[in-house]
Amino acid sequence: MFRVMALASLIMLASCHRQAAAPGDAPTGLAVAPGDGQVTVTWDQQPGLTYWIFYQAGDTVTAAAPGVPLLFDVQSPRVVFPLVNGTQYAFVMNATNQDSKAGPSTPVMTQTPRLSGSSWTSGLSLGPQDLNGVAYNPTLNRLVAVGNAGTIFAGDFNYTSTDPPGVTAWTPPTSIPAGFVSDLSAVMFSGSQFIALGTDGSILTSADGNTWILSTNPVPSGGATGPRMNSLAFGIVSNATIYVAVGDGGHIFTSPDLVTWTAASPTGNNLYNVSFPNGSFVATGANGTLLTSADAITWTLPNSIPSTSNALRGATFGAGSYVVVGDAGTILTSTDGTSWSLITPAPPLTQDLRAIRFGTRFVAVGQAGNVAYSDDAINWLTTSSGSTANLAAVIFTPGMYLAVGASGANAVSK
Repeated sequence: MFRVMALASLIMLASCHRQAAAPGDAPTGLAVAPGDGQVTVTWDQQPGLTYWIFYQAGDTVTAAAPGVPLLFDVQSPRVVFPLVNGTQYAFVMNATNQDSKAGPSTPVMTQTPRLSGSSWTSGLSLGPQDLNGVAYNPTLNRLVAVGNAGTIFAGDFNYTSTDPPGVTAWTPPTSIPAGFVSDLSAVMFSGSQFIALGTDGSILTSADGNTWILSTNPVPSGGATGPRMNSLAFGIVSNATIYVAVGDGGHIFTSPDLVTWTAASPTGNNLYNVSFPNGSFVATGANGTLLTSADAITWTLPNSIPSTSNALRGATFGAGSYVVVGDAGTILTSTDGTSWSLITPAPPLTQDLRAIRFGTRFVAVGQAGNVAYSDDAINWLTTSSGSTANLAAVIFTPGMYLAVGASGANAVSK
C-alpha cells in the first residue's frame, strides 16, 4: 500500500509541473557592431529571459541548426570572438523562458570584422596633468597611465565601455609614496608588475596598478638636477631579464633587477625612447639618433640609415618590419634592424609623431591628436583621435588601441 501511495504522489507532482511558456516575441533591438577580430552584439534585454546567439561565416544562419556555433545565457552587450577580419558573418538570436522551448528568432544580421586604428573615440580629459605613458597587464586586464606631478591612473579594460571609452573607470591609486610628485615619463608592464620611471630617475613599482612602492635604488642619473630620464624598457637577453632606461644627454642605464644600475657610454644626443621589439633594443632620439643593441651593453649605429635632423621618437616591429617614427612625419623602416629606408608616403605626413605600436597594424600618434596608420609600413593614412591634444603614448589591448597625452587626453580605437 505504501508503494502505491508513493507512486501516486509522484504522478501527482509530475502532473502539477508545467513547462514555462516560450517567449512570444523575438528579441528586439538587435545590432552588431564590427571590431578588430570580433563584433559587439547588443539587444533590448528583458528580465527573466535567457538569450542565445547563433553565428557563422556567410550571409545567413539558422538558430539551433546542426554545427552552428552558439553562445548561451548571454548579456547585452556581448563581444563575439575570435573572428576573421574581412570575413562576413551572419548572426541570429532567440530566447527561452526558464526551461521553455525557444521563442521566435530575430531577423539575420550580417557584419564584417575589420582592423582597428582608423576610427577613434576620445574620452573626457583626466587632466590637468599631461599623461606620458600607458601600459597594460593582460593577466589582471588592467591599464595604467602615468604623467606629470606623480599622476597615476588605473582602469580595468572594458571593451564595450563608452564612458570612459575602453575602461570601466579611471581611478587614482589607493596607495602612493607620501609626497611623491616627480614627473613620470614612462610606464611598462614587465610580466609580473607595473614599473614607472620618473624624469629624475625615480622608480615606482606596483603589482596591481593601485598600490605603488618607491624603489630605494633609482636610476643613478643625478636626481632632479641630473639629465632628464625619458623612457624605460625591458627585454630577455640570453634567458636573463635586463632593464634599460634612457634620457637626455644620450644617457643609458641598464639593470638586471631594478636594484643595480650600470651606465653605458652616452651618445651625446638626447634619447627619447627605448624599446625591445623583435629581440633587440632600439633607442631613438634627437637629430635623427637611432641606436640598436643586442645586449643593452654595446650600442651601435645601423650600417645604413638615411640622414635626418628630425627627432626620432618611437620604434616598433610587426609584419616583418621595424618602424621608427619622429617629428615632421618622419618614418624609417627596416627588415633587419641594420639597413634602414626613409619612407615618404603620398601624401606626405607633416605632423610630429610621438609614439608607435603594432597590434594588428601600425598605429602612430602625435601632434594635435593626429593618428597615422598603415598595414604595410609603406602606405600610410591619417585620421584624428577626436582630441586636439598632443598624444604621447599608444598601446594595443585585445581588439583596441589606447592613446594618452597632454592635459589628461585619452582616446581609443576599436
